[in-house]
Amino acid sequence: MVKKYVENRIQLVKFNFIGAIANVAAGMVSSFLLLIMGILILLMFSIALAFWLATFFESEIIGFALVGIIYFVLLLIYTSFAKDKVELKIKDKIVEMALKDEDDFNESIEYDE
Repeated sequence: MVKKYVENRIQLVKFNFIGAIANVAAGMVSSFLLLIMGILILLMFSIALAFWLATFFESEIIGFALVGIIYFVLLLIYTSFAKDKVELKIKDKIVEMALKDEDDFNESIEYDE
């Protein structure tokens, strides 16, 4: 009786671990695809903006340089003001997901007993 309980408990832990890994892998693949699509969209709009600015200044070099300057300013603003907040939100989300998985695991144990 006790041996069967321990075996079932080990099997439950394995299934929960496999489920957690599957969720993380699916989330990473989904996030990676969204990142790639976002980069491509940003790239196309950046090129379009650069050519549009080039019509005003009659120089493609100036148009592309201005887009580069815009991104450089955004980078400075991000690193100065938002970097720590974004990192904190990401950490909080990871901890929240980990605790949610732990709560789900604990609930499944309570129902088994």
